[in-house]
Amino acid sequence: MFILGEKSSGSFARKESKLKSSSLSVQIQTLFSEIKSTPQFLKASKLFKIETSPIWQFPIPQEPRTELELIKAIVAVVRTKSCPTLFSSVEENLVGIESRVEAVNSLLCAGLNEIQFIGIWGMGGIGKTTIAKILFDRISHQFDFSSFLSNVRNNEEKSGLVHLQEKLISRILGKETKICDVHEGATMIKRLLYHKKVLLILDDVNHLRQLKYLAGKQEWFGFGSIIIITTRDEHLLVKHGVTRRFEVQGLHTDEALQLFCRHAFEKDKPEPSYLVLSNHVVNYAKGLPLALEVLGSFLHGRGPSAWENALGKLREVCNAEIFETLKISYDGLDDKEKNIFLDIACFFIGNDKVDVTELLDSFGFYATIGLDVLVERSLLTISDAGTLEMHDLLQEMGLEIVRRESPDEPGKRSRLCSLGDVDHVLSKNTGTEAVQGILLGSADSADTGLHLNAKSFSMMKKLRLLMIQNHVHLSDDLEYLSSELRILQWWGFPLQSLTSLCNLEKLQEIEMRHSQIEYLWKGKKPLYSLKSIDLSHSLNLLMTPNFSGSPYLECLVLEGCIQLYEVESSVGFLERLILMNLNGCKNLRLLPSSVSGLKSLKFLYLSGCSKLEILPEGLGHLDSLEVLNVSGTVLRELPSCIGLQKLKELLFFGCSGPPISMLLSSFAGLHSLTTLQLSHCNLLEGAIPNDLGCLSLLRKLHLGSNQFVSLPESLSQLYRLEFLSLEECRNLKKLPKLPTGVHVNASNCISLQIVPDPEKHCTFLSWASFINCFTLAKQGCNSVAFTSMIRHLQEVSQYHCEEARKTLFHFVIPGNEIPEWFDHQTVTPSVSIHLHPGRRSNKFLGFALCSVFAVHERCQLPPVYPCEYDITCIVKVDGEELYKKPVFSFDGMQGRGVSDHLWFHYENSPPSYRHHVERAEWQQIEFSFQVKGQGLVVKKCGVRLVYEQDVEEVNQSNANISDEALEFPRCDDGKAAVVSHAISKRGVPHSHGGGSSKRSGFVYMELINTFIDQYTSEVHVSHAISKRGLPHSDGGESSTGRGFVKYGSVCFDEERRLKRLKRH
Repeated sequence: MFILGEKSSGSFARKESKLKSSSLSVQIQTLFSEIKSTPQFLKASKLFKIETSPIWQFPIPQEPRTELELIKAIVAVVRTKSCPTLFSSVEENLVGIESRVEAVNSLLCAGLNEIQFIGIWGMGGIGKTTIAKILFDRISHQFDFSSFLSNVRNNEEKSGLVHLQEKLISRILGKETKICDVHEGATMIKRLLYHKKVLLILDDVNHLRQLKYLAGKQEWFGFGSIIIITTRDEHLLVKHGVTRRFEVQGLHTDEALQLFCRHAFEKDKPEPSYLVLSNHVVNYAKGLPLALEVLGSFLHGRGPSAWENALGKLREVCNAEIFETLKISYDGLDDKEKNIFLDIACFFIGNDKVDVTELLDSFGFYATIGLDVLVERSLLTISDAGTLEMHDLLQEMGLEIVRRESPDEPGKRSRLCSLGDVDHVLSKNTGTEAVQGILLGSADSADTGLHLNAKSFSMMKKLRLLMIQNHVHLSDDLEYLSSELRILQWWGFPLQSLTSLCNLEKLQEIEMRHSQIEYLWKGKKPLYSLKSIDLSHSLNLLMTPNFSGSPYLECLVLEGCIQLYEVESSVGFLERLILMNLNGCKNLRLLPSSVSGLKSLKFLYLSGCSKLEILPEGLGHLDSLEVLNVSGTVLRELPSCIGLQKLKELLFFGCSGPPISMLLSSFAGLHSLTTLQLSHCNLLEGAIPNDLGCLSLLRKLHLGSNQFVSLPESLSQLYRLEFLSLEECRNLKKLPKLPTGVHVNASNCISLQIVPDPEKHCTFLSWASFINCFTLAKQGCNSVAFTSMIRHLQEVSQYHCEEARKTLFHFVIPGNEIPEWFDHQTVTPSVSIHLHPGRRSNKFLGFALCSVFAVHERCQLPPVYPCEYDITCIVKVDGEELYKKPVFSFDGMQGRGVSDHLWFHYENSPPSYRHHVERAEWQQIEFSFQVKGQGLVVKKCGVRLVYEQDVEEVNQSNANISDEALEFPRCDDGKAAVVSHAISKRGVPHSHGGGSSKRSGFVYMELINTFIDQYTSEVHVSHAISKRGLPHSDGGESSTGRGFVKYGSVCFDEERRLKRLKRH
């Protein structure tokens, strides 16, 4: 954002002269012309592309009376323009969109304090979603929570309404959440959002149930909330009581010509020799934006004769439906590209590009170049997440092309993907050689009681894809499937085996989740193309098949197969196997010794195999193994770890066998280990091997809920350690010297007495949670907390690089006296600091904060249950909200009190904020702390704005803090507090997230991850961080759900695991 400083020249310089009596708009244009000549504006215009979207199309809130007020208004508008956006590329190459956006925006202005439902309706491809995306980018920063649920119709059809509710709830909570049914989901959404100011956009709604269970009534949301719905069906809006509706019309002729030219000629006007031809195209498209883009891309770079030829086709169907217009681009594809387009339109929208490319290549379609052609011709888009996306009209065009192959008999079509067609063909046995693919989605077949004739497949000689994603009934045994079959996906498969099937040499994937399979086949079956088997949650599966005929298998998922007792020894032939997931196989007692042949195995999940006692010795020599999860097992012995040189994660959570010290006497050989999970392993004193320090790459160490009294001194040698979880270690008395920068969660370590003293050691704790560690507090650790913060300030002031300044200080400990060093204190949850022009101009570093919080104890009926408490910080600058983010969260038991605790916090201000503080360009900064959770209050607050001079002074003096003043009173009744901090026109830094560790005690959320989740939806996190200028988070992980798989829970596959690691 550009700032007009005192060195600026011209009539817009800082002065209070009145605006002249001439037209205000003329004066605005004059001033803006002068502003545009300044270096600040030129730099900002390049950075934020201000000139490509005229600033004057944004309303100025009120008529300015002075030039200074006018400049402030301009700056406010530019600030809005330069906000990071979720759909940053949406506004590129758009024409005529601004008037439509403003029309919808005028509906929003009709009731600012109301809970508003707005409907945007019109035909497909007319621009409804584009309008909604632009509105989302421009106003989402004004809300407590914002979310854009795209493609509601398609996502419900593909995954069900419960999945959409889970997606929304997961965004609200910032973590993956599962629900049982739509009623539970609706209740949770209402409970989570009724007190928040929400912006929710539901894109492409086509059924009333979607509104009923995603945004039921106004009472679901807090005041000022806005719910925007895009749909093709106006009557759906009427039925839901949406009175404010906007119908999107097509583009005017001049707008349509301009949009077409941008795609056909990459400029706003046609070449003179193409003017007449261009007008013909525009006339045919009838103002439909998508048709103009598709035709423009199709004709781009072609000569006049090609244009004439294409227009000849258009003239033959001059009054045809949009289908005919779009089909012109399809007709320009070769046969392989047409097959790619139809496969995607029928089966693969929303799927991962890499996976689909590999599959399509197996059909000989040359998908890499084919997909590029489709993208170039505006027939396909690739999302930021790498998934295949297609506009509804284009998908409908593809479906119509398939339908026209045989209008009256679906069995003669190449692809079947609707319930009616699949039911007709498979129940009446009308399939033919024409059928290449069948998809019966989970939403289609739910509760239909569909009965299929097994003989229906006998005539489908060219069937390549069979995807049935829900339970159906078969009248007979399945005796035949095409030898061309690549994908066999049949959830809830009703037969006991596939023994009767043969000639499936081209089969690449078997996915039969929740099936009735007892065994796949007997003996050797030649499946040399098979790469993946997923029989997860097949409750009747007894043993694995003979794998000797599937040497190229890469993924084996048998999670939740509770009757599985044996893994066939032929698994050792799978030299290319990368992932083996046996989580939750409760009857599995051992693995075959032949697993030593799994030379490529990287991920081995055995969590929840509660009868597994022994691992084969050969497992210790798997050179490629990176993750070994044996949580929740009863292992009596481990293999030699000599060969596990690449092992990165070793997870023992909740192992109930012999002590770990008997299983793992040494860490020698585990030089690549980055995560070690030993929580809930009943570790006694001395049980942790003394050579722990040899794990030189270890970053995360989980030791919570164990019985040891002390930790090995070698812990100090783990120089790369980032997170140490010790919560609920109730016998722990002493922490050894720790590596610099480690995040420590020792909540509920009630016997803890000694922590490293920063005055005696060269290292100190910069992030620590000692909630309910009252013994430690009585030993004077509150002075350690304050001294550590001062040491942190000294460290940060010494290193001026940005990486050093990103470090966050966070320290929580029992106590109720705020040190006098915090020079702005109140006994109410509100602090205000005002800056004046004559203040000192030392270099501003950041702000330090100390507060006292507690949870009041209350009588609770029914009995207590776990709950989460949040304290959220709202920051305002000169009365305008800058951002809102959680400060920290912790878990407790509903109704049980938590005594007074001190929270010390410091974070550096970003350079842009420091600039504003030092130049007095902000007059007031306000911090408001909202609490969530019954009985939670913030009792006191102290703030200090930190300058370099403060650090120099504190180097020479001791903090004035009294240990004798500490008391621990019982929590009395009181209202939940809302702290309202005000810090003047000084930098308000964005938070850099600390680690969190979560058990029955407390958890501190990663500040940066939660902040990003508020403003991004389906955008890559690193992109959002770079756009906001925020530091990446190095936060820790929950000891029950992050970084390892808890036994008994659903294990993530390799892709989910990698995404989770990336997110953390």
